[in-house]
Amino acid sequence: MEAPPPPPPPPPALPDDVVEEILLRLPPDDPACLFRASLVCKAWRSAVSHPHFRRRFIGLHRHRAPPVLGFLHNWKDERLPDFVPTTASPFSLAAPDRRFWRPLDCRHGRALFLSDDRQETQELLLWEPITGARQGIPVPSAFRCDWPTAAVFCAADGCDHRDCAGGPFGVVFVFTLDISPNADVVTSACLYSSETGTWGKLNSREYEFSMDFEHHSSVLVGRSLLYFLSDGGMILEYNLGSGELAVFRPPPDDYGSDNHRFNLMLAEDGGLGVAEAIDFQLILWKREVSDGTNARWVLSRIVDLDIDPCTLVPVLGFAEGANAVFVKTVGSLFMIELQSEQAKRVCHNHGFCNLIPVVSFYTPHSRLQVPGGEHQDPAPRLNLLRRGGQQGVWEEKSLELAQLLFDKGCKAINEEDLAHAADCFRHVLEIRVRRYGGLAPECASTFYRYGGALLCKAQEAANRSGNVSKRAPNEESITPTTNKDDCEEGANLRGKGQTDGNMTGDGDDSDLDLAWKMLNTARVIVAKSPEKTMEKVNILIALAEISMRRETAQSVTTLKLWRSWNIWLGLTIFELSI
Repeated sequence: MEAPPPPPPPPPALPDDVVEEILLRLPPDDPACLFRASLVCKAWRSAVSHPHFRRRFIGLHRHRAPPVLGFLHNWKDERLPDFVPTTASPFSLAAPDRRFWRPLDCRHGRALFLSDDRQETQELLLWEPITGARQGIPVPSAFRCDWPTAAVFCAADGCDHRDCAGGPFGVVFVFTLDISPNADVVTSACLYSSETGTWGKLNSREYEFSMDFEHHSSVLVGRSLLYFLSDGGMILEYNLGSGELAVFRPPPDDYGSDNHRFNLMLAEDGGLGVAEAIDFQLILWKREVSDGTNARWVLSRIVDLDIDPCTLVPVLGFAEGANAVFVKTVGSLFMIELQSEQAKRVCHNHGFCNLIPVVSFYTPHSRLQVPGGEHQDPAPRLNLLRRGGQQGVWEEKSLELAQLLFDKGCKAINEEDLAHAADCFRHVLEIRVRRYGGLAPECASTFYRYGGALLCKAQEAANRSGNVSKRAPNEESITPTTNKDDCEEGANLRGKGQTDGNMTGDGDDSDLDLAWKMLNTARVIVAKSPEKTMEKVNILIALAEISMRRETAQSVTTLKLWRSWNIWLGLTIFELSI
């Protein structure tokens, strides 16, 4: 019998400049496209993470506003990620853990957080969502109060603020102190400069009322005026040039407004505005200054909202640079683009909170948000500046939290909640990588567990679509054991699980890609330890599982049986080893 003809040769690779032109035209409002492109091969990753590509990408979209990537929040639900995307495809950023850091503000490619108020000393944390860079800023002990706030802004002269991360910045810290029961309350503001690394002159005013800042963030008008909305509904103005403070009231209550129903925004003319949601309508106000001293609120526009037929409640945030507001109903959270007046449902309503939109063009950074392969730390380490004797305590509490989350992740696997398990292990990995380094032995089991949870999550998604059981023959539940030095452990990956509510075929691919990165990093770490034979076996079996999922030459049924047997065999070997 005549042999079949050889397969045709693969088509020639596209020239690099052609590939770049194609990648430049991926939609900026769907950043997952560029992230997935960076995972195709090293050449594509190098192309999209190069600063030249980012400059061209932003320049190509210079006539449009940066997209809203998602938002930071202080919701109490532990199942929610610290960064909630608003994009069409699943997308994530490794935001600081809100158990330790309360989000305050985000502007000009930088987000600002305040450390847990239960600590003896407080610190601000500056985080660049695109690069992952972090910097700690110590807060003077004299500034400590119950509910302070702060704002961040770019301090570079002539910057258009479309790509100004990494440059000089300023921070304004605002706080209120009760001097004595019978005296007026003192509200103060102080400016920090990254160029000098010091706090400037403290500017203070006495008022008859206290101002707490828990539920609202700031708005920057022009290049010199910052506005803060207090929980009591008063608006505080801070002049960046002179340092002067002023306080005034919000719009009149003719529409029945209260301080929980509105939020600060930029008006259409670039001045200060207020957005207020009442009776399926968004009421937009602007503040007009007539002669430089007198000012009044003017009704600017009323937007009719065709959304969830439930009573509309607070405006939770305003996206500077994107001209969009977030409002919540009884059941859902919506983002409303003010120019088009289009409403987009983002997620379920999880309660009232200070919602901080993240607005930026996204391109993958040369240091990916998650470690992979042979690369060292994926993001610059957290700089615990001059914490003195508290640094060891702070790091110890971080490690205690990591162990707690690790145990929760193991429990979530056995409780068939793979999405929650993966989120727990992601937080653990973030803490331990910053503490020990990207390829430290202490991180090996976390990389393995995180990769395993993602692999099982992707497998569950595939099994649901194919209606095939994921359970291996004779499989029984195993309660994982953990201890403080869990880098010596293997991992129990045998739990069943449910997929994320937004899981699609693309999400499956994304989970597989990330699982490969995590498991391959675990392989690199344990390869340096000759005694870790069984860990190496388990990791290689899991990597083989991912490889087989990508094969198409064999039948689907054969592949699934082979995969189930492989996982069962690997876990059996691991159990025998302990």
